[in-house]
Amino acid sequence: MGAGEHVSRRGESGLTVRQEDIVASFVAAVDRIIELRPDICLHAGDLFHQVRPLNRILAIAAEQLHRLAARAGIPTVIISGNHDAPRQAYVGAPLDVLRPISNLHVAARGELEIFTIGSCRVFALPHCLSTRDMHQQLQACIPDPGSTYNVLVTHGVIAGMPEFSMADLGETEIPRDVLERFDYAALGHYHNYRVIGARACYAGSTDRLSIAERDEPKGFVEVELDPLRIHFHEIAGRAMIDLPRIDATGQRGDQLVELIEKQLVAADSAEKIVRVRIDGLSPETLKTLPVQALAALKERVFSLDLQFNRSEGEEASPGFGRSAIGRLDLGFMEFLEQADLTGLDKKRLADMAQTYLGQTES
Repeated sequence: MGAGEHVSRRGESGLTVRQEDIVASFVAAVDRIIELRPDICLHAGDLFHQVRPLNRILAIAAEQLHRLAARAGIPTVIISGNHDAPRQAYVGAPLDVLRPISNLHVAARGELEIFTIGSCRVFALPHCLSTRDMHQQLQACIPDPGSTYNVLVTHGVIAGMPEFSMADLGETEIPRDVLERFDYAALGHYHNYRVIGARACYAGSTDRLSIAERDEPKGFVEVELDPLRIHFHEIAGRAMIDLPRIDATGQRGDQLVELIEKQLVAADSAEKIVRVRIDGLSPETLKTLPVQALAALKERVFSLDLQFNRSEGEEASPGFGRSAIGRLDLGFMEFLEQADLTGLDKKRLADMAQTYLGQTES
């Protein structure tokens, strides 16, 4: 929770409307889980999108987890992921403040913690400070033969499956043979629902965090271990759509705005998150774009992302729109390699650049 802070519109809570969306999806998931009353609830990391979430976001998370674990009496295990795990051990994780909640088991110290809940042993391995630390902790994930069930909860990318990589500098690769030791493995980091192998699953996030996830269902999974059954429960969220690409070749600015408007009307886009890609933008079209008309279009849509691409063959020039800026994260990485940053933490700067500038969307 906490993502969506860059949206300008704010709701009655003071959060941005997009932050309210993401909170509402999480609350809806908690509501449904309480109705299902499982023996154990598992959260595989990145409850928060950063190490220092807003106080309001932290309070909402605490309220919901208290409702789930303490009031509803559902034993809950939660680990930290790469986004809400601190880069230095002394900083501490935001999940640490949730430890006093009764019936909530927190693993956020960068090391394996094992919880016995009924006849189940839960091996909770959060994101670690380094890949080396993670691999050492994975070696300690040895199921207990005396327990009826052994379950792993961890955060990272399954080895040999590059399509699941989020391209985060801090992500960790998990060997497949580790998963095979357990009756079930609950995996975090990948935002979309995917069943991995015979007995492992990414539940994904409860809301869409990127336009790249526009076609993915969001929610949580219900798992029965004997016999194994995985059932996905979808949580409705705000729609994200990609409108058909628009060719701006030969168009005046006012004509281009009319084309965009027609697509928005046809898509009934008032309450949707919309992306429109416009190709073939010439300097002449750019000069005649009615800026006020574009601003008015944005007011009629929940969120409108206009991505302009120059005409082929155009020489590099001061650009327009997101696409003209280029990959800011890659440019910053080049700067880090060349600049004299004596006394500064280059790795931390690189991690921040990846987080805030490297949110590429396909």
